[in-house]
Amino acid sequence: MGMKRCIVPSILLMLALQAALLVAGDVGDILLPSQGQDEAAMAAKAAGPRPWECCDSPTCTKSNPPTCRCGDEVDECAPTCKTCLPARSHPSRRVCIDSYFGAFPPACTPSEAVAAGGN
Repeated sequence: MGMKRCIVPSILLMLALQAALLVAGDVGDILLPSQGQDEAAMAAKAAGPRPWECCDSPTCTKSNPPTCRCGDEVDECAPTCKTCLPARSHPSRRVCIDSYFGAFPPACTPSEAVAAGGN
């Protein structure tokens, strides 16, 4: 009687492991973060040029590659900007609301000037 008590749980455990292998084998490839970098670089290249050369107030996602928008209010949008709208706070100023997929944009104003109140 003691032998049957040990065999039944063992058989159930083996069946459960077999079922887990079948389910795990059906899932597609699992990519490591380092394997996704090539795809991220390709996506950034496919996105094209940044709609602005620099930005002092960017908003970027934490995705890889990040998706960035620039909130700078300017007198005139860059020629590469596709959607240039009036700024909400100053309608005479313009904001380019295009998104860019790629590296974080460089700042227009040096950080020392911003700290001193130059922008």
